[in-house]
Amino acid sequence: MGDQQGSAAPGGALAEAVASWVGARIDAAHANPATGLVALAVYAGARRVLGAGIGPRVAGVGVLPRLPRLRAGASHPLLSALRAHLVGRRVLAIEVRGDGVAIVAGDALLAESASTAPGLGSSTEPGSSPGSPQPGLSPAPAPGLSPAPAPGLSPAPAPGLSPAPGLSPAPAPAARLELAPGRRGEVRLLDGAGNLILRWPPQGSAPPAEIAYPEDPLAAGAALVEASDDAAAGQEKAALARAVKARRAALERRADAVRGDLGRLGSVARLQKTGQLLLAQGARVPRGAAKALLDDWETGGKIEVALDPARPAKAQAEAFFAKARRYQRGEAVMRARLAETERALEAIAALEADVAAAEALPEALEPLAQRARSLGVARADIAGAGASFAGAGSPAPAGARGPRAGRAAPRRPFHAYRSASGAAILVGRGAEDNDALTTKHARPHDLWLHAKGVAGSHVVVPLPKGASCPADVLVDAATLAAHFSDARGEAVCEVSYVPRRYVRKPRGAAPGAVVFDREKVIAVRIEGARLSRLLATKEEG
Repeated sequence: MGDQQGSAAPGGALAEAVASWVGARIDAAHANPATGLVALAVYAGARRVLGAGIGPRVAGVGVLPRLPRLRAGASHPLLSALRAHLVGRRVLAIEVRGDGVAIVAGDALLAESASTAPGLGSSTEPGSSPGSPQPGLSPAPAPGLSPAPAPGLSPAPAPGLSPAPGLSPAPAPAARLELAPGRRGEVRLLDGAGNLILRWPPQGSAPPAEIAYPEDPLAAGAALVEASDDAAAGQEKAALARAVKARRAALERRADAVRGDLGRLGSVARLQKTGQLLLAQGARVPRGAAKALLDDWETGGKIEVALDPARPAKAQAEAFFAKARRYQRGEAVMRARLAETERALEAIAALEADVAAAEALPEALEPLAQRARSLGVARADIAGAGASFAGAGSPAPAGARGPRAGRAAPRRPFHAYRSASGAAILVGRGAEDNDALTTKHARPHDLWLHAKGVAGSHVVVPLPKGASCPADVLVDAATLAAHFSDARGEAVCEVSYVPRRYVRKPRGAAPGAVVFDREKVIAVRIEGARLSRLLATKEEG
């Protein structure tokens, strides 16, 4: 009779479904904040998953047949808190009440005390309102899942959590998770003393005072996880389409800029001619003149030349010769860069069509997301819904090792940046750091760069042995070398680059001072969008 009453109470079917979970270890916690699904997995002979939809896209509660396939990464604050305070602990009690579900978790619990200690279990008290106190469980709080601790959940042993005679003491609760399902629901995580650790969403409205519990928790859970994955996949597809479109637009702008640079190669002869005319006729140009009219020996006409009033006209001839040399040296790199950009445009256009035609399913979208990342689309731009494909995280770079537990990571002498293709670019943090980067971290076959003729950071592009640096990565690295030098702010900067094996540190040289052989020079035009993209990828260390 008591069982029938328990099932008839609000949430009775759910309480019966989770009754055997008490004493089980909390195995995992997952959430998709964009859809509102929160899932807590326990191991009770087999994996069991409790899911609650707190809005905005999914609402309800049930036993899920599986974990959500699209979910937030571990760095999300909700996930971080759930995993820090719940995962690895045992379920001490599950409360199914009129205003929500609460899971009480603590340290390891003996099987005997879990099964016989009074008050540890999942229940709705027969004959009582969902919000009335139950033996061994915290009294139901006022609507809204108030975080105020109940006597039974205080750190001190409560009467309802006392052990049976002859058994070891039952542990005090370590944390309490309160779930209020609904379109405007919320999650509250409290410590064992009832202090609020986290509320999600942070600025939510008042949750529903009464929960509509399903008659079939298993069917409700299956519908809940499917609805969350469907909604998240639709958001992921839209975010992927936007990111691919933005990448195509960026590539088109880059191609136009390179074509413009190549178009200026036709001015090399004019620049050289202007320099020659200034050398020959500069002596008769008045000092302080902002322009000069020079005799064109070829046409018999006049050529007007803009000048720097602060410098003698004749001395400015070298500036025209230098600009002509920069254009000539940069031609090969610019043509290679244009060809590479045009190939990327073809690939991104094909990807854009494939994304538009794809079904909004994780298995269809993840290969497209991988293609997008290989074409320079940032992972953060793809995951616009705040979720990620389960198991789709990228591995750590080869050789990367984290610090030992309890020990701070050593300070690196460089900051790491990423090119559009994901290649690492290392930039020295100071003069002594430049020495450490070049002589201790860079390998002989890595590419080394430095702004030509000015003080600045050493820049290193790690490369596989025998590989050459892609043209676009070279331009990215040269852009950073120019930015982190005394040439910062100039529209065009010459940057030297050589394999690291040709760079050496003379004995007794000042910090950061090196000499190098087999120099090549690239004249890089500083693009604001490119520089902003690079600076946004900075990895602290």
